[in-house]
Amino acid sequence: MKTYITLFTLLLFNFVSAQQLPVLSTTQLSNADNDMNYGANGNYAMDTANERDQYVGTWEYNQNGTLFQVKIEKKDMDMNQITGSGVPGVDFYNYTDVVTFKYKLVKNGVTIYNNLNTTYTENSTYFPAIQSGGDNYLYGRFLDYTRNVAGIVTVTKLNTTNPEKIIFNISLTGNYKRNPDTYYDDGQPLFTVPTGEIEMVKIN
Repeated sequence: MKTYITLFTLLLFNFVSAQQLPVLSTTQLSNADNDMNYGANGNYAMDTANERDQYVGTWEYNQNGTLFQVKIEKKDMDMNQITGSGVPGVDFYNYTDVVTFKYKLVKNGVTIYNNLNTTYTENSTYFPAIQSGGDNYLYGRFLDYTRNVAGIVTVTKLNTTNPEKIIFNISLTGNYKRNPDTYYDDGQPLFTVPTGEIEMVKIN
């Protein structure tokens, strides 16, 4: 429970690369539930068990006129930095080994969004996901760039080979709207990307 409270708090903020601040302690993501330093200031939660590797690649869902491709990439030592309102300096920071998401969305032959081949920079807006403790899935947020709304996402690797598959699940609850509420009063679905459980096949 401690892990999820800490993780949910961190996911409300963008994970961005920033000036290097000292690592004060290290923990293992695979032991996050049992390590009291996991969410500590200055801690670096490391993927020493290489649990992220199974998710890395490009995954595809292609049904009913919707082509949705998600590229999952590793990002080591991603900084979470929280600063106080109007207070100079850093109030809290830590580092975590995460994965990031890029995606391509095509509906009825029309490309809605595609950042598969872009490179995240220090000023990029994105949300990460991690696998921690005894979990067998990724947990984090996925940003729908078209609607500028982030939803809670889980990614579960299925026990399949040739092809490899995942269940990709963006929840309609717990979303984080990055625009004013009035922006979403347009009669359109909250997300342009598929929501709920979808099965995706690894293509790269």
